[in-house]
Amino acid sequence: MASPVERSWFIRVSPGEAQIRCSYQRHKDQVLRFTVQLEIMHEERWHPTVRYDNAHGFCHRDTLHPDGSQDKTRIFVGDVNETFTFAIEDLRTNWEGHRARYLTEMNDD
Repeated sequence: MASPVERSWFIRVSPGEAQIRCSYQRHKDQVLRFTVQLEIMHEERWHPTVRYDNAHGFCHRDTLHPDGSQDKTRIFVGDVNETFTFAIEDLRTNWEGHRARYLTEMNDD
C-alpha cells in the first residue's frame, strides 16, 4: 500500500496583508486530513483568524479571536475533499471580512 502524500503551501491573497496556509494528507484521490487557515498581518506579525480542518473527527471552521478564544462551527458541504476545496474558496473570497472582524476585535480589547 502506498504511503499517504502530504503537501503544504501558502496562497498570498494580498501580499504582506493576508495569506492562506494550506496543508493536507491524502491517499490516492482522497483527502484524509486537512487544514486551511487565514492569517492576517498586524504589527509585523501573522495572526491566524479563521481555520478550517477535520480534526476531532469532523469538518469544521474555527473562528479565532484575539483573546485566544474560538468558536467552532460544523461544516457540511459534501465529503472531505469537497470541504477542503470549499474552505480554500471561502477564505479567498471572504478574507477581507474576516480580517475586518479580527482587527475590530483587537481594537475592542
